[in-house]
Amino acid sequence: MLPDRASVYILVVLTVFVAMLLDVYPLALEYRIFRPQFTLLVVIYWVYILPQSSSMALLLLLGLLQDVTVGAPLGQHPLMLIMVGYLCLRSYRRVRHFARWQESLWVLLLVASAQLLAYWVQALHGRQMDGFEFLLPAVASACCWPLLAMVFDRLRRHYRIARQV
Repeated sequence: MLPDRASVYILVVLTVFVAMLLDVYPLALEYRIFRPQFTLLVVIYWVYILPQSSSMALLLLLGLLQDVTVGAPLGQHPLMLIMVGYLCLRSYRRVRHFARWQESLWVLLLVASAQLLAYWVQALHGRQMDGFEFLLPAVASACCWPLLAMVFDRLRRHYRIARQV
């Protein structure tokens, strides 16, 4: 028996909610720079699995919610999510055939480009960052990707959610 659309959307919303909780979970100052971009990773996964159900308007709303939750300058996360969502929609057919390590490299590039956009928005807001440590979340996200994809694949199989073509 295949799941109905409502249960699929509930699962997606729940995973995004858990990812947002992980994004705001308090960490010690010295470890915050190594926090993976969980919401971005979840969005990447679901856009690859359900590309026809992806919506840039929903990514915009999710980004605004994330800006308000995290306290970032308004527009930073929507810009990141829409850019990464667009790149995922343009490349999902190709990336589906990648091995996990190749997917991790692709995720590294996606999250690094999102981090560069966030760095740019922060610089426009007047915050100065020095060095390349703002790219460390991209490395942490790429390292987390195989585990996250494996857990989500198992969750997707359990609920019988098929990939869209």
